[in-house]
Amino acid sequence: MRERVLRDFFEDKVTAAELARDVAGSMSQKAQKISVVSIEDIDEEFTVTAPMLVRLCDVVLHGELQPEALHSIGFALVASDAFCWDADQDDILAEVIADWSCPEVNYPLTVENVQRFRAWLTRSEPYPSKPPLRTGGNIVSVTEKKRSGR
Repeated sequence: MRERVLRDFFEDKVTAAELARDVAGSMSQKAQKISVVSIEDIDEEFTVTAPMLVRLCDVVLHGELQPEALHSIGFALVASDAFCWDADQDDILAEVIADWSCPEVNYPLTVENVQRFRAWLTRSEPYPSKPPLRTGGNIVSVTEKKRSGR
């Protein structure tokens, strides 16, 4: 996947179909619990906002993007040196991006949960409290970034 295409989607310069094609096949299994996302970086910083993520939710809810695509997108946002957001000003934005990047620990990427993400991002529902982190557990999964040069 190319960060440029994601940025262009956020700026309404590419369609959901173009984003879906770009994200498709970007994640692969390296081993049983290890996934790799192939990402082509952009050089300039780009600020992500809640309305941009709401738009992603909307294209999923309209069937233009598969819910599972949010895993690669969320991980790309977290692993990026270019994408940023103000977590102090918008902790819900940071929580939802984290949820997308690790759905096996947080919320499975289903249409029903995408509706919840949208409600949290628009503040029509409060973001739920998460249980305290446990220590000493087993590794559930690992996701790695592979820089690509498509």
